[in-house]
Amino acid sequence: MATQITRPVQSFQCATVRASVWINEGKRGAFHAITLSRTFMDAEGYPKSSGSFGKNDLSAVATVVAQAERWVREHAV
Repeated sequence: MATQITRPVQSFQCATVRASVWINEGKRGAFHAITLSRTFMDAEGYPKSSGSFGKNDLSAVATVVAQAERWVREHAV
């Protein structure tokens, strides 16, 4: 059995912050879910991802959340 790779249906990025829009299936049908992440480099220089945001990230968070909200409202399932 092949492993199915799930990808977001849409993503929005501002600086190091990303909002990914996913489509999920529930008992009442399909719905969108949003995940937020921030990328950074660890001490060894490898890229990492976090769901934690500092005060300097908040403007970028607001930007990608607004973009994701607009997209979800325009692409209702």
